[in-house]
Amino acid sequence: MEIRQIRGFLLERGMLYIYSLFIAGYFLLPMASGHRRVYYLLVFPAVLLLWRELLRFYRGNLLLGLLLAYAAWMMLSLAWTADFSAAGAGWQLWLSLNLLSFVAISGYLWVNHADRVDLYARRLPWLAAAAALVSIIAWYTQNPFPSSRMEPLGVMHHQNKAGAAYGLFLVLSVQLAINDRPRRATYSALALVLAALVLLTQSRTALAAVFAGLVVLLGWRALVLGLVAGLVSWGLLASNPADWVARMESFSFRPGIWRQVLDDMPGHWLFGHGYLVDPHVRAYDQVFNHAHNSYLATLRDGGLVGLVLLLALLGTALTQALILLRNRGERLYLALLLYGMTCIFMDFDRLFVHPKEMWLYLWLPLALVAAAYPHRAGTALPQLRGRPA
Repeated sequence: MEIRQIRGFLLERGMLYIYSLFIAGYFLLPMASGHRRVYYLLVFPAVLLLWRELLRFYRGNLLLGLLLAYAAWMMLSLAWTADFSAAGAGWQLWLSLNLLSFVAISGYLWVNHADRVDLYARRLPWLAAAAALVSIIAWYTQNPFPSSRMEPLGVMHHQNKAGAAYGLFLVLSVQLAINDRPRRATYSALALVLAALVLLTQSRTALAAVFAGLVVLLGWRALVLGLVAGLVSWGLLASNPADWVARMESFSFRPGIWRQVLDDMPGHWLFGHGYLVDPHVRAYDQVFNHAHNSYLATLRDGGLVGLVLLLALLGTALTQALILLRNRGERLYLALLLYGMTCIFMDFDRLFVHPKEMWLYLWLPLALVAAAYPHRAGTALPQLRGRPA
């Protein structure tokens, strides 16, 4: 082997382990700040060293091109934002650069190290389920069971964000239970633990997204599971009448928040307000901290141009995921992509954020589709089927 080939091999192997450490850190590390440093100080520099390999791998990739176009437009909108500051603009550019690097390296490793990634993907539900179980026990030894809305331990403290991240691994566990017959009972048990955490966070966003993913994997059987989960969720809410009233009222706020975002658009429909505009929304005589819908947040910041670019990006990803399903029989790409798209419709705001849960439930599925689609025929991709018994 030439020196360049040896360097590339060693660098990619190291990148694989560092990247795996970062993903595992969602469930292992105690603080979000420490988790971000793992990416900034370890993963990102390693990605930069692989720039030649990444450039060759993604040359001519339509989906990544659309992502770059969307990112470029949203960052360009910094120029006309009413609340412009050099520090704020620099921070947003840094966040977008890191996120783009995450998408690029995720897809690259998915295809070029398929066997190793397949092994890690089968282990991750174990890690997520263990973290979920510890979180459930830790929370309810200190808080009323089951009425209190649990907050998981570690870097994912907010219920909606944590529910969305854990729910992704619930969908993955179901996929593994379907494909890996010798270990079906094991992966089903992991899925039940993860489902318990999602239900106990009482995150309607996560529940809706899980249902969207399971419809792809299970078909009509997902309707039965959705009904059961809905009844359990209502039961958890009803176990605390005061919280039930507050949550029902807060859910009814979303239409008003969304309407107010649209009411604030006149004069900014085409280009938006700019990416540094204050995201707070006044509705129902209250102030809400964001738009609770990432599609509307994109419209607010980047106007119709930004929204069209986002829809083109996600629409292309959906089309490619459907072709992967047709050509390879792989439902996971479509399931995870619909999962993320549902999450950002129900809640959340801007899509270019520092390393956090959104990287898992939205950007990771998109990265997998972007990398897998050009290799939809003849190239070994992670099958997530488990090892033979």
